[in-house]
Amino acid sequence: MAQASPAIVIHAGSVLAVPGQAPLGPQTIVIRDDRIVSVEAGLKPAENFGTGSRLIDLSDKFVLPGLIDLHVHLAIMMNADSSTVGSEAKLAMAAAGYANKLLQAGVTTVRDVGDNAGVTPALRDAFANGELAGPRVFVAGRIISRTGGHGAKKPGPGELPYSPAACDGTESCRRAVRENVEQGSDWIKVTVSGSGRESSGRADAAPILLPDEMTAVAEAAKQADRPIAAHAHSTAAINLALSAGARTIEHGTYFDDASVALFKRQHAFLVPTAFVADFVGSKLDMFAGGKDGRQSADLKAWADAAVAGPGRAWRAGIPLGLGTDGGPSFDTTSTAREIELYVASGVPAAEAIKAATSNGAAILGMGSELGQVKPGFLADLIAVDGNPVDDPARLRTVVFVMKQGIVHKSGPPISAARVRIER
Repeated sequence: MAQASPAIVIHAGSVLAVPGQAPLGPQTIVIRDDRIVSVEAGLKPAENFGTGSRLIDLSDKFVLPGLIDLHVHLAIMMNADSSTVGSEAKLAMAAAGYANKLLQAGVTTVRDVGDNAGVTPALRDAFANGELAGPRVFVAGRIISRTGGHGAKKPGPGELPYSPAACDGTESCRRAVRENVEQGSDWIKVTVSGSGRESSGRADAAPILLPDEMTAVAEAAKQADRPIAAHAHSTAAINLALSAGARTIEHGTYFDDASVALFKRQHAFLVPTAFVADFVGSKLDMFAGGKDGRQSADLKAWADAAVAGPGRAWRAGIPLGLGTDGGPSFDTTSTAREIELYVASGVPAAEAIKAATSNGAAILGMGSELGQVKPGFLADLIAVDGNPVDDPARLRTVVFVMKQGIVHKSGPPISAARVRIER
């Protein structure tokens, strides 16, 4: 009989075992290999769990599941600079570095929803194989959009060549999905409206895809068993994507009552990305104007609507995931900031954290393995000082990170008194 692996025993001061429920008091969390094997009330001696057990003392910390960011662009720079322009290799290194910083910030799982340079499948595999340190990554590969649509802009002088997947007519839309699947995509990302910065992202704008094009994307994705993440701001774009069977709506600024009914009927989720809207709203001089751009007052109205979106959606009963639209151009506290913006918009803190943990796991099809601190679940754990349900800003300073049983961050160096091997 094979001998059990030595246990990692965590003494936790408080544990958010099931997001959305009340935190537990002191608990002993036992981990073998990459899984949680038990969660027991009180602080039990490590020697109870066998020879070679390792004790990690977080008895003065609050432990919760690793965070899940459902909307990142690891390999897209908002403002390309000399370190990335013209080199996909350098862009890949920037993406790997940013991903590792996300992990250090407590984000143990991400969904990359658009990488037109084609580097994220290799990063996903390198992180999964332990060749590089980074979060668990689900990739959507190349953004699918019509010619000239959002995500399919031609690069400017000196910018990296992008290769978005063209969706012009039903046959090319199907081909775009199939090519993404062939290239290793876990999800399909399709843009159904313009961005919030474009007139094609206004509330009353028509979708940028024709109905038969959206249907073709959905049919090919269903055939390949790939869920769809649909970028949609305008009401008509949101409803077209939901009617076609999108699993998540990204941004979803201008949903209406019909949208709410479709979300519920289709069991779909909204991923609002308030962080990037708040960022744009704070820098109107940078983002207003330009070709097809919106002027400052109009852009500010969109940003305000988008930042208020999570609360409006929660009050309407739309299930929420959490995503930031973050990438190497942003600070890695963006995920924590997104949670704070949810709360500021009226989402209870417990529900905002649930969106960033167990809801995210459910969206990714891993609801029985991620997003909770329970036996049988993957050991993705983070720790902070104090209760983030009372003060979500505590998530800006994560002091301990474990992904799949491996410690990636332990705050200040853990002394011999805090970690010991039982012999």
